[in-house]
Amino acid sequence: MIYYPIEWCEKAGISSILVLTLSEHHNAIQSYVRSHRTSKLYIQAESCSSFKDNIGTADVLRVAHQKGWITSDFVVVPCDLVTNLNGTMLAELWMTEQASFDGDLGRRARKRGAGDGRDGRRGGLMVAYNTKGEGEVKGQETDFLVTSSPRDDETGTLLDLYPNEKIKELVEFPISYKMVEKCPDLTIFDTYRDAGIYFLPHWVLKFISRNPRMSSLHKHILPYLARSRWESRKLATKLGLTEILTGADDNLEDDESEENPSEEHDVGSMSTMRKRRTSFVAKDEQVEIPPITTYMPTKAPSMFMRRVDTTQIYLFTSLYLAKSDPKEQSSTIKIDPSATIGEKANVTGIDCLVAEKVTIGAKAIVKKSVIGAGCTIGNGVRLMGCVLMDGAKVGDNAKLEGCVIGREAVVGAKCALKDCEVAEGFDVDADTEARGEKFVPFDAMGGVSDDDDEDDDEEEYSEEEDDDEEDEDDDDEDEDDE
Repeated sequence: MIYYPIEWCEKAGISSILVLTLSEHHNAIQSYVRSHRTSKLYIQAESCSSFKDNIGTADVLRVAHQKGWITSDFVVVPCDLVTNLNGTMLAELWMTEQASFDGDLGRRARKRGAGDGRDGRRGGLMVAYNTKGEGEVKGQETDFLVTSSPRDDETGTLLDLYPNEKIKELVEFPISYKMVEKCPDLTIFDTYRDAGIYFLPHWVLKFISRNPRMSSLHKHILPYLARSRWESRKLATKLGLTEILTGADDNLEDDESEENPSEEHDVGSMSTMRKRRTSFVAKDEQVEIPPITTYMPTKAPSMFMRRVDTTQIYLFTSLYLAKSDPKEQSSTIKIDPSATIGEKANVTGIDCLVAEKVTIGAKAIVKKSVIGAGCTIGNGVRLMGCVLMDGAKVGDNAKLEGCVIGREAVVGAKCALKDCEVAEGFDVDADTEARGEKFVPFDAMGGVSDDDDEDDDEEEYSEEEDDDEEDEDDDDEDEDDE
């Protein structure tokens, strides 16, 4: 899956990529990265956690910040994202909406005194896509998004963000009176999903470091940044945003790098177009929190975007990528030359992908399917809308429809499976008939010990949120008394 986000970054003109992975996967990722590194693209793979750590995206970025791996404005792209959205257009949108770069295009490390609240610079940008409509997949996660009324039906300012799974647990609809009072032109979306693409300024890393109990960009960091724009001033102060944006915390952080003689002059500071203030921001002055722009593409009918984190979405996305438009020329090799196809076998090249060293038996029929490397398909087999991962084997005269077969898994002869999942290395007995079932080893069905720890973390953070709400209520009462 890492191929797709790397390809997207390369097309977007990003020349330096940092891959953050688990220690268990570091060697495999490092090997892949080395084979794909070019003179125009620098890829660095680092390990910052393991399976046992159970940490979120904000925790990972916190480690990267402490290690000094990120020293400028940055883009976050999840490794399970598959999209053809124009990344260059997103970068231009961010620069237009947020005035997010100096003359050095964000490449220099930020120095002391460069408070974003004082200079009026750099908010963030996030992307969300509609899960409904053409190509809808059942069981997709969605989010509860509240934005200002989108301009041109695509771009707005994030006001609040909740995962829909959290909304179901709430008794009341999470619309604050303060939000409506300060942003009366808001719009609510409940069929969109956060794509995980974030264009963020460097000061967000300071915000993450200042709030170690926030573990997720999606669940904690972005929602609190958005709420700080319309909530009471006390919330922004408690989260450390005021100090970060005015540069008042620079004496507490070692955020300065050695001067490079070639970067002695800051071209951005000489610009006559740059928004600035002439006076220093006092501690008691209310600092404007930079907004988070939300981009929700709707005008591009050919745009494709999916977070591939379930088997159903994986199947749909694989079949979508396999299908090609007959009216357009494609450079993709649909059937690898090393594949062996038996006599009278029928493989439809327009909607199939067949990898290297695949063997397809005589009189087999393969339609709308993706066949991984080294797979073996027996004689008379019928595959319709299936994905076979590397090394999978299907016995003679088996019929499979809408199935996902794991690596090195074996489906016996004369099996009839529809909408089934077969786990990696699992053997399905011959003559098995099943519909909508999951074939997994017995020892893989045990409980997951990390889930309890994750729930404890969520409950612990919820207590902190309750404290914030109580403090905000007290602040409101003080304002009413005044």
